[in-house]
Amino acid sequence: MANDFLLPTQYLGAGERLLHGKALSSAVAPGRAEDWVRLDTDVFNGTLGRVAGWKVSSRIEIGGHWFDDCEIADWESAPYWREGDDPAGADDHTGAGDPTGAAPSWGCPPTASELALCLCHADARVRAAALDTGGAAAPLPLLLLRCADGDERVRGRARRAFTEALAGADDGSAGSLAALALRIGHRRHGGWARDVVLARTGGIREPAVQELLASGGWQGAEARLAGIRAGAEAGLLDADALYRIALTAARDNSERLEAVRAAFATGHGTAARKRFIAFLDACENSEVRVGALRHALSAHFPSLGDLTDLAVGHRDRHVRRLAARALLGLPGADTVLDRLLAAADGTVRGAAVGRLRAAARPADLEPYLTDPSPWVRGLAARELRAAGGDPHARYRALCADPETVTPPAVSGLAEQRDLRDAPMLEALTRHTDGAVRARALGGLRRLGVLAADALVPYADDPDPRVAAVVLRGLRDDPVVLRALLAHPHARVRARVLVHLAHRHHIGWNEALPLLTDPAKEVSRAARGALRAARGEVTVAQLVALTAPGEPPERRALAMQLLACSYEPEALLTALRLVDDPLPAVRAAARGDAYRVLWDRAAARSPHADEIRALAERHRERLTVWLAETRRRNRALRNR
Repeated sequence: MANDFLLPTQYLGAGERLLHGKALSSAVAPGRAEDWVRLDTDVFNGTLGRVAGWKVSSRIEIGGHWFDDCEIADWESAPYWREGDDPAGADDHTGAGDPTGAAPSWGCPPTASELALCLCHADARVRAAALDTGGAAAPLPLLLLRCADGDERVRGRARRAFTEALAGADDGSAGSLAALALRIGHRRHGGWARDVVLARTGGIREPAVQELLASGGWQGAEARLAGIRAGAEAGLLDADALYRIALTAARDNSERLEAVRAAFATGHGTAARKRFIAFLDACENSEVRVGALRHALSAHFPSLGDLTDLAVGHRDRHVRRLAARALLGLPGADTVLDRLLAAADGTVRGAAVGRLRAAARPADLEPYLTDPSPWVRGLAARELRAAGGDPHARYRALCADPETVTPPAVSGLAEQRDLRDAPMLEALTRHTDGAVRARALGGLRRLGVLAADALVPYADDPDPRVAAVVLRGLRDDPVVLRALLAHPHARVRARVLVHLAHRHHIGWNEALPLLTDPAKEVSRAARGALRAARGEVTVAQLVALTAPGEPPERRALAMQLLACSYEPEALLTALRLVDDPLPAVRAAARGDAYRVLWDRAAARSPHADEIRALAERHRERLTVWLAETRRRNRALRNR
């Protein structure tokens, strides 16, 4: 096989091919802009370790085997800056001048692959020496990349060589550089190269833009961004094409937002604004929606009516709230306050309520004292107080009549935190509406006038909202919570179990009787508590719970917990129960039984003979179960 040809392989990068002495065409075929950029990046990263003085090595996996990375590509053997007897003559940072006794460690003369490696090298002195040696004869794409180099001396050499080479290049060679020039044009020093190439090729052409947009993978994100910018600048991508990119770009949100920003430049009329609103409705990515709206606000793109519609009706709460904040900072916002005050989003309503006093409408604040949102109620009370009103007196008046009192009014009264309101709240705990009773009980807790033991009788309330308030108040008292494990209401027993399992310790023996509770919610909570207490029970106890005489709930949970154990007794139990009549037990047993195919510890256990016999009996079925599990797992990973 010729030395300049290498079959395609996933194990060698572009720079590694050059390191193995392959031709430049093998490293960058088919020679797209992104291929040259990746070559440059690959060589730079490979040689950076030697330049920085790092002594690192890592192991990489190829197929089923592990190798030291130096076995694949030893970058220590790449060209480097070799100091001679007179290193003082060298420019340590730029490679300027013609130092005596210091030079790159390449062949004499350097091969084409060595020259390409040096043009992309991490050491600026090596890059400068490669330009001095290759000059205008160096590959045009690499010269173009060096025209945007971060080192001034390298950049100057490259631009002189590139100007000479471009003057002698045919139109086809110059045209092939257009995509690469657009790709690096937005780098800090890339403007010169972009302008020179476009001046020669007659501006931005569609093939170059399409090449950049077609760059794949996460590595091609910058190329796609450059393609979006160039296509929009040249008018090759209209608003529909840009919004289509913004909706379909799969990997990088920056591409979507770049497309949206470019679309703003295509027009600011009514049709353009409607197209942008349609994009916000169609986009499924919340981060992109919010970012697009931020860019639109910076460009003064949406109108007052557009922002009002977004604040009131958009499905994304982040878009609604951003639109409301922006809207209230615009002239004429007071004319749309009524629409914001009727919004379903409490944050949007609150923003409008906070604006009422400044809009000379303090009389409209009172209805929002009983808003469902605590934040809106607090804003309304603050603004009413600032306008000279008395929100506390208003709340007392609203709660004085049991016939007209509402749950938000009770919450608002409690939020005033006045101990003189305790008798009124205590009376409301006997109201016919469960929501009012729950809010009143919560208000008493907020005021700190209700002891923990005084909460227990309220747990018998038939309304679950009252019981929820009681259990929140008792969640830090494990003694009272344990006393409620025998409560007649299933929802109380279930919540008590959850609080005990998450905030306190509930033992295995304490939670086990509740596993067979007739209420499903209690049984489900007990199952979670028993899983948390798994460390308290032995494998032998779990095996005993799988006996046919035990309740089905206990048998199923015990087998599921045994399936998470690697003890030989657990494996033996699984093999015994692979055909159990109870589906939950049978499924857990089969999920654990195929472990016998590789479990060597089981073969050395006292149960080895029985395990071996059962494994032999079910061998074919075990193989099928294992294959089905692997196939199912692959399908889940690839979804």
